[in-house]
Amino acid sequence: MNRNHAILALIALLSFPLIYLFTPDSKPGSISSLEGVALSNLSGQKFRLAGQFTAKPMLLVFWSVTCGTCIEEIPFIIKLNQALKDRLTIIGVHPPGFPIKKIQRFIKKFPEQIPYLLAIDDQSTLIRTYDVSVLPRVLLIDRQGRILYDHLGYSPDNEKEIEDAIISKL
Repeated sequence: MNRNHAILALIALLSFPLIYLFTPDSKPGSISSLEGVALSNLSGQKFRLAGQFTAKPMLLVFWSVTCGTCIEEIPFIIKLNQALKDRLTIIGVHPPGFPIKKIQRFIKKFPEQIPYLLAIDDQSTLIRTYDVSVLPRVLLIDRQGRILYDHLGYSPDNEKEIEDAIISKL
């Protein structure tokens, strides 16, 4: 091993304790892990999730305009929003990589007005934090960032069960 290799090995060896020392101890799915989460609204404006929406529990609805089941779920989420808007904040979270103009067109053509906030997870931060790999997925998160309820998929037959489970956690 020549001198350059020895120096590089020493730097690498000394770097690992520093990385461990300066890495925050936040757990996935906690509010502290959301501190740096920036989403975009459908106008393209960025906003921070933490601090702005932590006064009430949050219902994160992961969806996509390319997901038929997600589109079928929207009227149910609209009903949930009407019934529970004073008790929780609903945010529809769309994954990145789909043109905003097409999402905007979809929203305009949708038969009902969507009254809850729609956002794009530009950096996939929420998708990675909550390990979202299948859509639609609904997560109810309390003010401390703990997951209170987690539901994957959608069927009209399960609406009452989902609503009751969410209400029981508020």
